[in-house]
Amino acid sequence: MKRLTATFSGYLLLLSLAMSLLSAIGHLFDSYWAGIPIWLATFLFFPHLKSSQKKQVILLLSLGIIGLVYGSFHQLNTEYVLRAIAANQMVVTMLVGVGFLKLFATEPTMTEKPLPIGKRSLIKTLVGVHLFGSVLNMSSVLIVGDKLAHRGPVTVTQGVTLLRGFAICAFWSPFFAAMGMALTNAPGAQLSTLIMYGIPTSIAALFLSAWDIVRQPNVDKLAGYPINIYSLWMPALLATIVIVAHLIWPNISVLSLVSLTSLVFIGLWLALNEGRQAITITKDHIHSGIARSAGEVTLFASAAMLAAGVATLLSSLDLKLAPQHFGAMAAVITLLILIILAVTGMHPVTSVVIAGSILAPSVTDPNLLGLTLLMGWSLGITLSPFSGVQLSIQSRYHISSYELFKHNWRYVLFMYGVCVMTLSVYAHLNA
Repeated sequence: MKRLTATFSGYLLLLSLAMSLLSAIGHLFDSYWAGIPIWLATFLFFPHLKSSQKKQVILLLSLGIIGLVYGSFHQLNTEYVLRAIAANQMVVTMLVGVGFLKLFATEPTMTEKPLPIGKRSLIKTLVGVHLFGSVLNMSSVLIVGDKLAHRGPVTVTQGVTLLRGFAICAFWSPFFAAMGMALTNAPGAQLSTLIMYGIPTSIAALFLSAWDIVRQPNVDKLAGYPINIYSLWMPALLATIVIVAHLIWPNISVLSLVSLTSLVFIGLWLALNEGRQAITITKDHIHSGIARSAGEVTLFASAAMLAAGVATLLSSLDLKLAPQHFGAMAAVITLLILIILAVTGMHPVTSVVIAGSILAPSVTDPNLLGLTLLMGWSLGITLSPFSGVQLSIQSRYHISSYELFKHNWRYVLFMYGVCVMTLSVYAHLNA
């Protein structure tokens, strides 16, 4: 990508972030205006996407536009047009805001000490990737994976450790794109409720993964990542701030709070640790760092168009694909479908948008739908050889998709059972 394109796109997305926060906190204008800079950046990003990404984006945009055009001849609801213009602005701006946290560095990231060896070190790596990933997203996988790769080829067991630690974040993290999409496509879902049920599910997944990892052959000879309690203060602090802030200001979107918290934290951290260099570091990130999210930004914007088109089409045709009532059984079936769609190559952003659009008319408890979407995201990216994190691990560390699938299908099957029980318990307690 040309530097001029990256720089201009970076400032466009920064403008969108500012507009989104002003809309959410100051109510100065309608939020859909923040989508316009996102669409401009999307058009600039498109020529630089990979061929596979271009095909997916074109498909999503085409289906969305067809739905809107059809609806225009059948009393089109302007709400759907505004939804398309908004371009999933709250999720995109959260992505941009959280992206600034990549500028944060910790002592373990910089250390050159020998890597610890054995079962305990791999379990620490699993938990560390999970806690770092809950805030830093994909960066955690690459930071830890590259550190392991310096010592020698990353093994399948280490690759599974990276994948599981990251994917489990989707069950609960307010800084994860999955949470943003769940809250957007299950309007009315409460962050506190999703976290309350997501954390126990995550703990079960971490225990199962740890048990699975330590049973692998030659695990006593494998290196882990040197993570200690001190290095984990940042994700714990930020998650706590967001949760407390949401309790104090429930009318402000969780996604806006996540973005604002990320920006304030990294601004203070750079000012205290980098001094005059803080401005230079920030400018470099705007000029080149933000553009590294081109694929995700374009996909989220295209998914907004798809969501608007699907909703328009269903409304115009008066199609009722959803069950009469979205209860525990419907949630269990939806979860299975989301996992299957992920394995076929559908991005979770797309499947979540479609599920939200189709099921909306029958949903009386948005928390149940939100939990289902989060679970489908986590298990889907764990099992699918086409998920972004899997593709990164496959290409960067030369681990075959077959090996990852072979090590993960039993885990996903077991966790599907755990998720079924969690959804059933929630539905029973909230009947």
